[in-house]
Amino acid sequence: MNSKYRYLVPNGITFLSLICGIVSILSSATGHLLTGGALILTSYILDFFDGTTARKLNARSEFGLQLDSLVDMVSLGAAPAVLAFFHLRTAGDVSEPLIWVCTVLIPLAGAFRLARFNLLPMKTGQTDSIGLTISTSGALLVLAIMTDLSGRIQIPNIWLIPLMFVLSLLMVSTITFPSLKWIFSRKRVNICLLILAGIGVWQLSIIPTWYLLTNGYVGLSLARAGYRTVTNQNSL
Repeated sequence: MNSKYRYLVPNGITFLSLICGIVSILSSATGHLLTGGALILTSYILDFFDGTTARKLNARSEFGLQLDSLVDMVSLGAAPAVLAFFHLRTAGDVSEPLIWVCTVLIPLAGAFRLARFNLLPMKTGQTDSIGLTISTSGALLVLAIMTDLSGRIQIPNIWLIPLMFVLSLLMVSTITFPSLKWIFSRKRVNICLLILAGIGVWQLSIIPTWYLLTNGYVGLSLARAGYRTVTNQNSL
């Protein structure tokens, strides 16, 4: 592809992700929570493809990096928080001050996580991430809400409050989380994930299965971090 135009493809995907985020916020604000959640998850998927496309086309740039961070802040930071805000307020069984505090915490932690990421050298391989990424955090929050709305798994609304606190803490933490590409690069892991996903979709449907698998990723990452900490302490 002509060097002059190859940057348009990944940046175009990123702008499409931004559109999804903006429309999601408007949808949530007008009571269309499922639509708002679906648009955030679409943005989450697009966030994966814009970076992959940039690498395939050799179109990575400083502009693309900054654009991606700004879009993530809207589509995977602010939009999930807005969705959670209106979902909890509609339910009416959670303290109003708690809802406001948690809604503010999510984008604040996401902004911190992105600013720290942008100061690090550009990744060249399937390396770990310091702190939970804003994309995974936003997706997990949205999946929890949509799983509850689907009725397949009942998630008490009050549980979303500690979930939002924990996600905020994980984003600003220095815990290392393995790259999803690194996980999917392992054949045996892929086979296990396909089997689990197949059983989950058969029994539950796509959204609850996605939610459980994302929880599994975060849980295993925390277990790995704890194991490394204990191992390092014992070796001293």
